[in-house]
Formats: sequence, C-alpha cells, structure tokens
Amino acid sequence: MPDVLHLTALDHWRAAGAEITAPSLATEGFVHASPDVPTLLAVADRFYAGADAPQVALVVDTDRVGAEVRWEAAVPAPPPGVPEGTLFPHVYGPIPRAAVTGVRYLRRDPWGAYTAAEERGATAEALDLLPHPEGGWYRSTWRAAATVRPEGYPGPRPTASAVLFLLGAGEESRWHRVRSEEVWLHQRGGPLRLELGGTGARPAPGGPAYALGADPAAGHAPQAVVPAGTWQRARPLTAAEALVSCVVSPGFDFADFEAVREG
Repeated sequence: MPDVLHLTALDHWRAAGAEITAPSLATEGFVHASPDVPTLLAVADRFYAGADAPQVALVVDTDRVGAEVRWEAAVPAPPPGVPEGTLFPHVYGPIPRAAVTGVRYLRRDPWGAYTAAEERGATAEALDLLPHPEGGWYRSTWRAAATVRPEGYPGPRPTASAVLFLLGAGEESRWHRVRSEEVWLHQRGGPLRLELGGTGARPAPGGPAYALGADPAAGHAPQAVVPAGTWQRARPLTAAEALVSCVVSPGFDFADFEAVREG
C-alpha cells in the first residue's frame, strides 16, 4: 500500500511514545490521514486555520501500521479544493512510531494559508529550525527579560530579541518589514544579498543592498542594519545555504510583521 500523510502538531509528535494516536480514534474509530500533499494542505486550511502551534505531516508506511487502513469518502464532503470522490486513508488503530518514515514541516504564508509540507535539510535539522512565513527557516533564540512600551507599538516588547535564520539554495525571504530596527549578522555558509526597499506603502526595488558574508576581500559585510519600518528581502548569492542571526530592537512580535503578496 502507498505511504499516507498524518497531520499533527509538532509538540504532539515529539511527545509521542511508541504509538501515535488522535482524538478521532476515540470519537470516530480511526486516525485521519491524507493521500497526498495538496489534499493535506487543503485539510490543514479547513481544520487548522486557527492553530498557533507548528504542524507536521508524518509520512506513514501503511505496510508497517498493523491496523486496518480503509480508503473512504470524507463525511459530509471533502474540504474546499479537494475533488469530490477523493478517498481518504483512515487508520483503524494507533500508528506505530516505527511506521513513520519521514516528517514534513508545514509552511504557512504571512496570511495564514498552508503552502507546503517540506523536509528539513541537515542544518535546519541540527539547529531545530522551522519554516518562516517570509521564507527560509528560523528559531527564536533569545528575548531580553527587560521590557519597554514603545510609542506606536500595540503592546509591550522585550528590549531586544534574536533568531537564527537560514536560507537554502534557491530559497528567498519575501519582501517584508517590521516596526523595529534589525541587525543581520552572517554566521556561516555562503554570502547572501540583503536588499532594502524604502519605507513607502509598498517596497521599492533597487534600493541599497548588502552582500553579507565571511570574505571582506570579496566585498562581503559581516553585518548590516535595516532601519525600523524598512522593506527588506534576501536570497543566497551562490548555491550554498546562508545562516544568519537577526537581532531586533525593540524585540520582535509577529504583530509588528508586514509582508506583501507577490504578483
């Protein structure tokens, strides 16, 4: 039988023991799964639009499950975007951890829609980075204990905060801006281009740009400052991934994050 995808919260997966269960096993008699990524994303948009916790898709080898797997129609109907008549794999028992052959991390765009289920690369895996809505992978590493109440912000903020941020080859950080000043510091890997787009209602391409990297002789800067409220985007300059730290002051909150839709 083919592999199927089970959607669950990352924390639930990490806390699971030898078996993965779900509330539906008690209420409906089976654990829900999806036949492919597009269907999984449609399910996530329909049922997990309000979820704050990171979500993952467990790749399940149905030949290792042990319990019966039935392919059944959605009741009362499949979620929007899924064709009528699509059959969903229902696992009539817990999923053994040994049947999970991979983990895909669900990415959301800045407006909350689920856009991809991605496998982590080696660096993202080693540093436990998660998909960022702007693109790339990140993990919050520090928030100052001291707080401030900056004028114009919707609430108190730590005086500063920091994240690790990774862009792989071919990945981009979309145009976005935050209320606070931000310092980018190159950590390892190849150089990346950090482009600024002004402070207007929409980004203005062609503004100042920096090549962040580890080789000053090649014109690389080890760090760059993005003024508060300035549009910015980034991409690797070579086929090598680029790892940076981003320090924001006053500290970052997603309430201070703004992005633009492409196209």
